[in-house]
Amino acid sequence: MSLILAVFLLIIGFILLTKGADYFIENSASFAEEKGISPHVVGVTIVAFGTSLPELLVSIISSIQGYNDLALGNIVGSNISNIGLVLSVSTFIFYYVLKTNILPDEDANNDSYVMLLAVLMLYFFAIDKSISQIEGAVFFSLYIIYIFWLYKRTKGDEVSTDESKTSYMFLIGGLIALLIGAQLTVDSAVEIALAIGIPEIVIGLSVVAVGTSLPELAGTISAARMGHKEIAVGNVIGSNIANIFLVMGVLSLINPIAVEDFVVDQTLPLLIILTIVTFGLIRIPLNRLSGSLLFAFFLFFIYQLTFI
Repeated sequence: MSLILAVFLLIIGFILLTKGADYFIENSASFAEEKGISPHVVGVTIVAFGTSLPELLVSIISSIQGYNDLALGNIVGSNISNIGLVLSVSTFIFYYVLKTNILPDEDANNDSYVMLLAVLMLYFFAIDKSISQIEGAVFFSLYIIYIFWLYKRTKGDEVSTDESKTSYMFLIGGLIALLIGAQLTVDSAVEIALAIGIPEIVIGLSVVAVGTSLPELAGTISAARMGHKEIAVGNVIGSNIANIFLVMGVLSLINPIAVEDFVVDQTLPLLIILTIVTFGLIRIPLNRLSGSLLFAFFLFFIYQLTFI
């Protein structure tokens, strides 16, 4: 495969990932609303799972094909992108377009503890340079427990419902587009890495990670423009939880994951610091200064990759 063709297929893969996720999220969210599920729960479950599907599919395909560096880099890089890029852009939209700040609710504060726990556990498991199948089972089990806890604490909430707007054709079509887009993204990204001589871990941390974060970005921007702060913030928190507990859990169950020294020494510590900062920031109104700080972390992350 030529470099030009690989880049073209990478773009096509990103488009399919993004549009497929858009249709999947939109119809999953409307389905949830019809069933009387609260906006925050929609954000951290339906929307978060939908926007984490690209990470899940790309990582699984990468692992099956033997590209574990690409899979691991995709997950870690996506979590950094979700906070440093997606959440920061949301704060800018709320501040400059809607003329207001984001004031996360109590549910977002509660879920931020789970997000922080997930990152700390990932670092703890990765210290020995490997994430085993047993550790993957722990991650997956914790995700199931988290969903159950979320259900229990929100059970009985009064939620208004709208008339049916769900298109099951677009729901299934979006999922198919995600599958095809994930395959194209993995294949073309690996080809580009081999052609240019860039390590797979760098491609996973940067190009693929940002690319698979585009659904989160699109979904969060859409929620922000409509003023749904619960979905905008919940999407980021829920996606970061799902990326580690669900995606990394499933990935490790398929194949044990070898962890590069660079990830343990630099990338994961950066993710921990960024998560701790976010943990503190969402307890006060998120404004343009908060967004600028988070975006600065994202720029530092991209700069950091140039030294691999």
